[in-house]
Amino acid sequence: MKLPTLIFSLALVSIVSGCASNQHIYSSDGKCLTCWNNPVTGDPINHDGNTRQQQAAQEFQMEQTSTTDNTAVNTSANKPTNHKIAFTVPVNVDVVFMKIKREFEYQSTSEIQQEFGSLASTKMQNFEYHYDIMPSMYYHMRDTRMHNGVITVIDFRVEKVADKESSIEITYWPQAKSVNAIQFGESLKDRTRKALNI
Repeated sequence: MKLPTLIFSLALVSIVSGCASNQHIYSSDGKCLTCWNNPVTGDPINHDGNTRQQQAAQEFQMEQTSTTDNTAVNTSANKPTNHKIAFTVPVNVDVVFMKIKREFEYQSTSEIQQEFGSLASTKMQNFEYHYDIMPSMYYHMRDTRMHNGVITVIDFRVEKVADKESSIEITYWPQAKSVNAIQFGESLKDRTRKALNI
């Protein structure tokens, strides 16, 4: 017997014995590469039909669905929504500024530079940070802060209305989507008024 014929015979025997023990080789889309059908009738010879092919197709379908679902979740950007609450207080604008700055631990640009060093400019260029003041007239502070256990970007704009009256506008972006925005705003207002002793 010639060597090529012997190798072919051994390969054929190993494929048949492998298929008889249900160890078929399948492509990624579930198609059986080692399954034989009768060329006349089309009936399966060394396998039980297309059970594995159907299973592989179902797995492939589930994988596609799962990937699509994950993509949908990831593309629904986790960007928080902004909310606002505005009110006036019978307190001088400079006093309001000092007390809010202390209560919410806002940092001036010089304090940021002192704390962050070479990274200060990166910190100050982020949306989450803003610090702009015009003494006795206007104060604008924004940074990421913790409030009621929720990480939140909190933006305060304080403006002079009269010598002993100031308007306060708080814009806030809670990171947790489950937060009741109205109640959260009211609690920010309460915390602010408490810091101002009113």
